[in-house]
Amino acid sequence: MRTSYAKTYDVSVNVPRRLSRVNQSFPGYVSVALAVALSALPSSTLAQTWYYSSTTIEGTTPTERQLYRGLRQSSEFQQKIQALPSVADAAISIPILFGVGVNNISSNFGDPRDGGARLHEGEDMMAVKGTPIVSPTPAVVIRTGVGSGQGIYVTTANPGGENFVYMHLDKLGEGVAPGTVLAQGSLIGYVGNTGNASGGAAHLHFEIHNSTGTPIDPFPRLTSEFNAAQKMTYLSQIFGISSDPVALAQFLVTNFRNTFVSAAQSGVVLPPLITGALGSVPAASPTSDTLPAGDLMLGSSGAAVVELQTFLVAKSTGAQAERLAGAGATGYFGPMTQSALVEYQTAVGISPADGYYGAATRAAVAADTGTQPPIANPPVIGSTTFTRNLFLGVNGEDVRVLQKLLNARGYTVAVSGAGSAGYETSYFGPATKAAVIRFQVAHSIEPAVGYFGPISQAALASL
Repeated sequence: MRTSYAKTYDVSVNVPRRLSRVNQSFPGYVSVALAVALSALPSSTLAQTWYYSSTTIEGTTPTERQLYRGLRQSSEFQQKIQALPSVADAAISIPILFGVGVNNISSNFGDPRDGGARLHEGEDMMAVKGTPIVSPTPAVVIRTGVGSGQGIYVTTANPGGENFVYMHLDKLGEGVAPGTVLAQGSLIGYVGNTGNASGGAAHLHFEIHNSTGTPIDPFPRLTSEFNAAQKMTYLSQIFGISSDPVALAQFLVTNFRNTFVSAAQSGVVLPPLITGALGSVPAASPTSDTLPAGDLMLGSSGAAVVELQTFLVAKSTGAQAERLAGAGATGYFGPMTQSALVEYQTAVGISPADGYYGAATRAAVAADTGTQPPIANPPVIGSTTFTRNLFLGVNGEDVRVLQKLLNARGYTVAVSGAGSAGYETSYFGPATKAAVIRFQVAHSIEPAVGYFGPISQAALASL
């Protein structure tokens, strides 16, 4: 049997001690702690650890052999990271492959969260749930997991010693695991609303940490988009590893048909699965006087959004409608659609002009088109399930649902304007807190402090 040179240098003693100090373990995946331990070893020791046998080493315990195996993995892991470019990219392409451009995002780094208890450390990009997310730079996956706040997440090492973090994913990309080397355009995962985004609109929370580990604002660097040819190339690669490429193609054509049609018209070759889906998935054919039923808001998607976008483009109330016309009816309710809706609401005298398509806006559209506004289905209290606790300062569509339920049961959030019936918002502000307190007092829930937790949720659901 081959004698381990590593044992001569007492790696079996030094590495476990270092590992215990950082309180990490490594079975089954590459550990950052092992990378730390490895970097502390003399270079001669590092070089000689490559000569050991991964099966059995004379005179070593199973634990020591496991350490040796982890040490070799850690060395390979470090080499992958060191192979990345040494300079960070000044400009980064939007990592969401479809439906989000540089004009669809705005800076939200540093915004207060949890009532001001913390600051937002990333860039939130609203997108259709299930849209592929790709790496904007060469990278190495260093961590994946599920957190109560982060939801499903991926952390990568990137050029210049930076780390990128992708949170609230619906699911990881196929084959994405610690140690995976990613080229630009490689799949990271799919847009979702997991973690503390549960119940809210689907979006990607994207963070950049510099070489010292400090979060920095991604927005100033998100200045470009992948061109159509790049998108089709990356998508072809994704189809090659997807667990259900046919379903993915149909989903993408349903939500982003115009993107693919425009790409084909400009001479870009589409993946065969997309060409097939364009022929098999029915195209929405709304007219300018089609009236969407139900409420629509930032993050909504589907045929009803296409109808709303088509209406707004046809009304052409100003510059925002012209911008929307340039993008087309994509079926995704993003910031561009919201701005065009605010512009329309302002033009017809709807107050507040908040970009929310609710009862008042439906009535205005009905008057414009000469149609009878459909009656939105009232919330069914017994079927409502909240997936998180709500409190002052939180945002999400579940807050809007709570406001609707409170208004419907007589615990009025606001008599008029934001929060009133038909004008519910996604923000849990002082008015919502006051309405929750009134509900808690009426139902003898203590303490009645306006925190909407499990006891209050159960009481409201029982009504």
